[in-house]
Amino acid sequence: MKKLAVLTTMLLSACAAALFPACTPGFSSEEFSLEHDIGLCIKGNYVLRYDSDKFQLGYNEDRAEFWITDDNMADYVILKCNSFPENGSTVKADLIYTTENDLIKKSGLSFKVTEYDDRSGKIWLWSQSGRIGVIVKILR
Repeated sequence: MKKLAVLTTMLLSACAAALFPACTPGFSSEEFSLEHDIGLCIKGNYVLRYDSDKFQLGYNEDRAEFWITDDNMADYVILKCNSFPENGSTVKADLIYTTENDLIKKSGLSFKVTEYDDRSGKIWLWSQSGRIGVIVKILR
């Protein structure tokens, strides 16, 4: 009887999660704000994490573009914003990145600048729709 009660509770929880996906736990902007490594993080997992021994950073202020690429130019992230990301602003951007097996392009994403560190030049950009976080760096 106890097993039936546990099974019923699990089934009801699964149904509730399916009906109310916003209530299911997942990677949030608050969790993303705890990250400090330059790179691309999707749903809590780094797709690419900058390592100064293996990667290069690029930045073009006039075009509002940021990129991170490995030394072989095989693994990379490119973020093309429609305007320069300012503290507290929201920008539209195209995101292009590589995975082990694929090249992914996402157009017209909305990113909110959740943190802007003038001292380090780092900018935290968060897209709620895909739970995508990008930390880029201004090179001056």
